Amino acid sequence: MKTFTLGLALTLMASAASAQQMLSTASPIPEGAESRFCYYEGMAYSEDAFVLLVGDNTVTDTVRTVQERLLRCHRDSDGTLKWKPQSTFSTNN
Repeated sequence: MKTFTLGLALTLMASAASAQQMLSTASPIPEGAESRFCYYEGMAYSEDAFVLLVGDNTVTDTVRTVQERLLRCHRDSDGTLKWKPQSTFSTNN
């Protein structure tokens, strides 16, 4: 009975290890997804979607500006979707 229990335990550990390895090597992005979506911060966006990026200007310490950049999900000539800048705004604070 001890041999059966030990064998069962080893089998369960081996199957759990192989399942863990399979999960760690699996890609969260499906095959061919770049032709269907643009990605930003873990979210998928469809064609013609917009995102607004807002951030401080970190180039100099003397000028305090906030930059805003509007990006559009655009289909490239090769069929993939990529972010394309639409406009950039800078405001002084």
